[in-house]
Amino acid sequence: MFSMQDLALYNLTPFDAEQIRRIAEQLPLMAELTGADVFIDCFTTDGRAVVVAQERPQSAASAYRKDIVGEYALAENEPAVFHVHDMGAPMRDLKAITQENHTVRQDVIPILNPENRCIAVLIQEKDISSDLLQEKKFQSLASSYEAEDRSLRADDGDYEDMTLREVHHRVKNNLQLVASILNLQSRRCADEFTKKILQENVGRVLSIAAIHDILTKSGSNFREIDSLALLEQLRKNLAVFIPEGKKITIQVSGEHAMLSSSTASAVALVVNELVTNALEHAFEDRGGGNISIDFFAGTLFNTITVSDDGVGFDVGKRSGNTLGLNIVDATVRDRLRGQLRIHSDESGTRAAFDFKTK
Repeated sequence: MFSMQDLALYNLTPFDAEQIRRIAEQLPLMAELTGADVFIDCFTTDGRAVVVAQERPQSAASAYRKDIVGEYALAENEPAVFHVHDMGAPMRDLKAITQENHTVRQDVIPILNPENRCIAVLIQEKDISSDLLQEKKFQSLASSYEAEDRSLRADDGDYEDMTLREVHHRVKNNLQLVASILNLQSRRCADEFTKKILQENVGRVLSIAAIHDILTKSGSNFREIDSLALLEQLRKNLAVFIPEGKKITIQVSGEHAMLSSSTASAVALVVNELVTNALEHAFEDRGGGNISIDFFAGTLFNTITVSDDGVGFDVGKRSGNTLGLNIVDATVRDRLRGQLRIHSDESGTRAAFDFKTK
């Protein structure tokens, strides 16, 4: 499957190549079981993704007319492929554009060698072009019904919107007041451990206040929050917690998706804890670094990643007594019904969690 030249091109050992070959032998069974196209992509030493194995389902329609082994996957068309390779953690249900210009839904998992290095990625794809077309038709029909419904109850709607705006405004003000009191107490606290706890709780309260602040400004919709608006507000709140003397940048990127207020509150809490943890631990003995918050919108699941280029840590030895990560674990599992994955090495830490779109 791999020549000696290929081993050098993909930075693989003979053992790595044999591991990938054994997985490739199972692709026909995987394709038939899932009714989807399956692939293995390897990465060149200069960071390009190349398809090294492909299998179509025999009992279902394939999204591909021809073999694409040897072709490149583009980061702008298949972001999950590159993100999984970088993180070493699975991602699922993300849209991608194939080499034949079809819209597909991808599930991607890393192939790790015994040293826990990502040597390739395993990809499952299903064509959703027809689903998207049908979805647009339903959205158009739903929009026409909504427009008619709004015209019939415009007066009641205006009153309801005003009431909701006032509720969110008052909740936001009350939460900000609580945060101010906690912050004042932390400044007056002589004990550094207690001061740290108070400051952490300031961030938690402000992360929830951010939701009500956005809902107050959401025009006619006071029940849903735009994903990037939420993350950007959190970024602004968290920037004030950058340790003095450190040059740390926090960046937000990704796709827009509407989140319910209950989902948004859980997401805000998780992101707040992950970024706070990075600010506190990732850049010890360093002058600064970068933290990225990325949102990937899927059809069934959304995925958020928080990554940094800090010192990293041993995930297997992380303390079970860490309150912040315990909050993250519980919130992702119980409130978002999702999965949390953390990968960390000397190049930094990458945490990803997913949750259902509805």
